[in-house]
Amino acid sequence: MPHIIVNKVGSGEVDHSPQFQSLYHFAEQGQSTPPLNSSFRLITWNIDFQAQGGHLRMAAALRYLEQLTSEAPKTLPLVIFLQEMTRVTLSLIQKAPWIQKRFNLTDIDPSNWRGAEYGTTTLVDRRLPVRSVYRVHYKTNMRRDGLFVDLAATSTSEDGGERMVRLCNSHFESLKAFPPLRPAQVGIVAEQLHMPEVYGGLVAGDFNAIQDFDRTLHTDNGLEDAYLALGGQEDAEEGYTWGQQAHPHVRQRYGCSRMDKIFYCGGVKVESLQRVGVGVKVEESKREMMRNLGEMEFVTDHYGLMVDVIVE
Repeated sequence: MPHIIVNKVGSGEVDHSPQFQSLYHFAEQGQSTPPLNSSFRLITWNIDFQAQGGHLRMAAALRYLEQLTSEAPKTLPLVIFLQEMTRVTLSLIQKAPWIQKRFNLTDIDPSNWRGAEYGTTTLVDRRLPVRSVYRVHYKTNMRRDGLFVDLAATSTSEDGGERMVRLCNSHFESLKAFPPLRPAQVGIVAEQLHMPEVYGGLVAGDFNAIQDFDRTLHTDNGLEDAYLALGGQEDAEEGYTWGQQAHPHVRQRYGCSRMDKIFYCGGVKVESLQRVGVGVKVEESKREMMRNLGEMEFVTDHYGLMVDVIVE
């Protein structure tokens, strides 16, 4: 729930240095992967870990994501950011044949989540050349971090040289904190995206944007907000990504909001932003079971986002 006050985090120092981790493959990659040629499609989606029936909801989410990936142009690589994953949902991801065939994974268990019950994971198209995978820890009450993947890409500029494109999957601090935590967390990500060796950068995920300062975190950090850059307006219903699929009493109390966002900078631009996961429910035969558990039939309380990313 978005507006509950939480205690301030402790004053201890946090190590913000990159914590490198493995990229997991289902099969031998064979020859080295050439640099990304100009564009890829990004999907980001938060699958509520707290609602009951997590395995049923994730199974339905994966069927829907399989459909989305099958509808993408065959030549267009995909990257999928997922938030609020659990040990159970990571297991379901690994068992999905379509994922085994097409993607590499940043996580196969919760070992990179510093003891948290849930965390982020990224699926990277096997055709994309990954140079590194790492996390940067935030000052947080909730063990949140930024999960980074560095890709090698070929610029469309005349020299056509290899460039580094840095992607960050993040679930920023939920609720309210005193002092606020999200501004510093977004600032840490922006610092990584603005590093000299990075040609273009992007951060996407659940920004938990519920306070006035959240509206300017992109401009405060030299980033573009994809929704606004493509003509979207704040407080417009078509931009909301949270609340529409929440329990009615929760929606009545907190309303709807644009919690999920995509920020970018440098030599990348975005096209064709759209919400995904709208109205996606567990399979029909399981919906009565979900109702009996006191849950909604929806896969999650968030809409996801999908966008095409162009390396200029």
